[in-house]
Amino acid sequence: MMRRTLIILILLSAAAAVAAQQYNIAAQDAAGCQGRLREAGIAYQSGLFMKSVEILERSIDSCDLSRKEKEQALELLAKSYVEAGETGKAESIIDILIRKFPHYELREDRNPEMFNRMVKRYSVHPRLVIGVKNTAWWIRRKTMSVPTVLNTLDYSEPQRDSSFFFTYYGCAEYEFIKGLSINADISFLGWHMSRIISPDRTFFLSAYEYDRFVEFPIYLKKYFDVGKNFRFYVSAGYGPFINYYARADFDIIYTESAFPITGRNQYVDTSMHRVDMLPLNNRLTGQWNVGAGLGYSYRNLRFYADIRYLGGVGSYKAPEKSYLIPELREVFFYVDQELKINQFEVGVTISYTLFNSVKRKNLK
Repeated sequence: MMRRTLIILILLSAAAAVAAQQYNIAAQDAAGCQGRLREAGIAYQSGLFMKSVEILERSIDSCDLSRKEKEQALELLAKSYVEAGETGKAESIIDILIRKFPHYELREDRNPEMFNRMVKRYSVHPRLVIGVKNTAWWIRRKTMSVPTVLNTLDYSEPQRDSSFFFTYYGCAEYEFIKGLSINADISFLGWHMSRIISPDRTFFLSAYEYDRFVEFPIYLKKYFDVGKNFRFYVSAGYGPFINYYARADFDIIYTESAFPITGRNQYVDTSMHRVDMLPLNNRLTGQWNVGAGLGYSYRNLRFYADIRYLGGVGSYKAPEKSYLIPELREVFFYVDQELKINQFEVGVTISYTLFNSVKRKNLK
C-alpha cells in the first residue's frame, strides 16, 4: 500500500513538473515574440526597413500571435515594404491584412502616403448578416366589405382586438452591393378577436376567434453613412402573409320576441366551439412594407432602431366561402366581414455579420 501511494505521488510530481516546464516555455516564447515585434518596430522607426521585414516575416511564421498582434505585424510589414520600395510585396501583404481583418482601422497620420492609398483601394462591407428583431406592433383590421345574412341585423360591427403586441422576428440580409441589400424576416403571430351583434335585449350573437399567421416580409434596404460606424436606412418591399390556424366559438341567444329580427317564433340558446375557420379564410395574402432605421456597428455586431409599416393586400377572410359551414348562416345568422391586416411596428434589431465582402478597386 505504501509503495503504491509513493508511486502515485512520484507520477503526480513528475506531471506537475512537466506542466510547469511547458508553461514556462510557452511564456518565454510569448515574451520572445512580443520582443521581436518591439524590435521590428524600433528597426522601422530607425529606417532599417529590410531588417524590420526580416524580423516580422520570421515572427509571423513562427509565433502564435493573437489577432491584434497579427494585425499589427501585417500592418508594419506592409509599411516596411512600402518604405523599402517593394510596392508589389506591400500590396500582397495589404491584401492579406484587409481580408483577414476587414474591420482594420486606417490611421492615415501614422502611415506613408503610398500605404494609405493602397488601403483605400479596398471596399469592405457586410455580405451576409443574421439577426433577431424585437418589436412592439399595433394591428388594425380594416373592413373591406360587410356581407349580411339577415337584412334586419347590422353586420358592420368591427372586430375588437388588442391595441398592441410584442413579437420577435428572425432576419437575414444579403448586401449584394455596398449600401444596397435584400432582406427577409420571419415571424409567427397569433391574436384573438371578437365580434358582438346585439341590436336589442331579445337577440345576442357573439363570435370569438383565435388566428395564427406566418409573416414573411421581403424588402430592399438602402443604407446611408451618417458618421463613423453609424448608418441610416430606408426600406421597401412585399411579402406573403400566411394564415395557418383559425378556431372560433359562437354563441347565440334569442327569444320569441326577436321575431321581427329572425323571422322565427322560437327561443334559441345554442353554441358551437372550436370551429375550424381555416376553410373559410384566404390562407395566403400579401403585405407591402416600408420602413426606416438608424444603427451603430461595432466590427461584426450591429444595433438598429427600426420603424416599419405593413399594409395588407387583399382580405384574409373569405365570406363567399361561408357555405362550407352552413350552420353558421342557418343557425347563427353569421358571416365574416372581408378584412385586411395593417400593422405599425417600432423595435430594435441586433445582428451579426457572418461574412464580409472585400473587393479591391481597379485603378483606371
